[in-house]
Amino acid sequence: MNTVETGTRIQSVARASQLLLWVAEQPHGANAKEIAEAQGLALPTCYHLVNTLVDQGLLAKDVHRRYVLGPSTAILAQAYLRGRSVSEQLLTALRELADRTGETVYLADWGEHDIRVLASVESSHIVRVAEVGSGPYENGHARANGKVLLAWAAPEVRQGYLRDHPLAACTPASITDPDALDRELARIRRRGYAYDQEEYALGVSCIGAPLLKDGRIVAAYGVTVPTERFKKQRRALTDTLLDVIAGVGAA
Repeated sequence: MNTVETGTRIQSVARASQLLLWVAEQPHGANAKEIAEAQGLALPTCYHLVNTLVDQGLLAKDVHRRYVLGPSTAILAQAYLRGRSVSEQLLTALRELADRTGETVYLADWGEHDIRVLASVESSHIVRVAEVGSGPYENGHARANGKVLLAWAAPEVRQGYLRDHPLAACTPASITDPDALDRELARIRRRGYAYDQEEYALGVSCIGAPLLKDGRIVAAYGVTVPTERFKKQRRALTDTLLDVIAGVGAA
């Protein structure tokens, strides 16, 4: 296998990284032929790459002889979660969102086992939704940002979360049927944002949208609003949210 260096980019490392990320997104792993076709690789090159990743513990073969993530990836995941801090770029966008909407806004992502709030800014309105506390939160299926994170999660992450977190009826509007939630998450992926219309708390509605990088979710931004104001301003708030996130993605 040739290692070609272009500027500061080593082709074999780039190929191995792309291969590893692709396998991570396959809920049942993949065999060498599937990997080669998906990555545009000759089969011998594919075998060189996967065998190297297996040697390093980054890939492994399951009982069906399909390649899945190996035990060393857990070390990377745990280290990433320990060291994760909110970048100034994400916080600047959050503050801009608060300034432009005047509403309570928050930023969420995946923790080790749960959805968590990274930061929030409280509304400047007299009648407002209280600031969302940082840390893990429950009932992601009933919250706009939670639904966004579930919609763009890898299948095994989504399935694991929903297995461990029953679809509780927080309000009469909460989605409690798994099939209905699947349909809702598909709609969210198609349109690019989510609404929570009193699904988590009566009198409170939310809008959430993803910050994506190369098609993968980095975090979710949310705007939480008293329902009466939400009914009048939903379109404007949605447009502002999407505009702020587009600015982060372009930076």
